Amino acid sequence: MSNPKTIPDLDRFAFFHGLPPAFLQTWKRNFSRMSFAKRQRLVFPSSCSDVIFFVLSGKVKIAYTSEDGKEFAIAILSAGEVYSEHSLALATAIEKTEVLYVSMADFKAMMDECPELARHLVRLLGKILRLTNDLIVDLAFRETSSRLARVFRRTMQGKNDNAIYLTHEELASLSGSTRQTINEILRHWEQQGIVALHRGYVVLLLPERLWEKISHEYS
Repeated sequence: MSNPKTIPDLDRFAFFHGLPPAFLQTWKRNFSRMSFAKRQRLVFPSSCSDVIFFVLSGKVKIAYTSEDGKEFAIAILSAGEVYSEHSLALATAIEKTEVLYVSMADFKAMMDECPELARHLVRLLGKILRLTNDLIVDLAFRETSSRLARVFRRTMQGKNDNAIYLTHEELASLSGSTRQTINEILRHWEQQGIVALHRGYVVLLLPERLWEKISHEYS
C-alpha cells in the first residue's frame, strides 16, 4: 500500500471529476507511481496483472504490433489522460514519463464503494474500443492523407488551439504509415497553406480544409 502523501490529488484527472472528494482522498492509498525512460515499455509489478494507469507527465504511445513487426498506434497519451490494460496493445513511453497506477483488484473494490466509478470505467473502455475500431477501418479503407487528417481531428477534440504537439514519427505511427510518407503529405499541405510545420509540432492554419477531405469520404 502506498503512502497517500506521495500521491497527488486524483481530481487532477478528468476521469475522477464528479466523484465524492472523500472517496478520492481515501483511494489515494491504492495508487502507486512509477517512472519510465524514453522508449521504455510500461511494465508494472507482477502483483498487478491488470492495471489502470494515469499519465502524470510525459507521453505514452498505445500501439499494436503485427507478427511481421509493423506497429499500429491507436493513441498518444499526454499528462492527465488514462488507459486500461484490458486490451492487447502495448504502452511505451515516448519521452521520460511518470504515471500513477492502480491494480484492477483495488479498482474493483473502489467501484464497490462508489458504483458511479463503474460508469467512468465503461466510458473509458468504450473510448478504447472506438480507437481500435477506427484503426481497423482506417487501415482497411482510407488513404494515408485521409488517415492523417483524421488523426489531426481526433487530437483537436477538446483543444483550445490549433497546435498538434506530435512529431512526424508519432504522426506516422498513428496513421499506420511511414515517416517519409507523412513528411511528403505535410510538406504538400504546407505549400497549400493548410499547415505550418515546426520542430516537434504542427499548427493547423486551415483545419476546415482537412475536415472537408474527411467529409468527402462519405459523399
